[in-house]
Amino acid sequence: MQLFNHLARTRYHRLSIEIREVSKAMRALKKRYEGTSLELKMIGRKYKIGVRDKYSEVAFKYSESEMSKGELEIIGFLFKKGRAYISHIERFRGKKAREELDHLGKLGFVEVTPVGRRRRVKLTRNFFSKYGKDLKERVKEEEKVLS
Repeated sequence: MQLFNHLARTRYHRLSIEIREVSKAMRALKKRYEGTSLELKMIGRKYKIGVRDKYSEVAFKYSESEMSKGELEIIGFLFKKGRAYISHIERFRGKKAREELDHLGKLGFVEVTPVGRRRRVKLTRNFFSKYGKDLKERVKEEEKVLS
């Protein structure tokens, strides 16, 4: 509770909330998630509700949070086109394209190869081994619905 009180003193006094109220709310949240796969975590100076460490590997497997919306758009573009030049991706994604491509490269989902003075991007086997089968099935289902 000392940690909750510190948080309340340093941050919430500006909102005219009593320290006791903040501490009580934090204790209630912590108790609410006992015995579940979720827990109240302090990250830096902020509290967040997150998956308990022992369940994180399973949850991460089904989570798309490892990629941003923009990165998912790039994945979709490459999935549909097969491959594309970085300049094409930059045209539709804008300034963040390079940063997003770098992150996708670090995840092992895209591969960039030089072709003359240009650079071509394509999805990797790693991506298809992780998402390919499910993704192909979803695309087929959506095509059925749209036709």
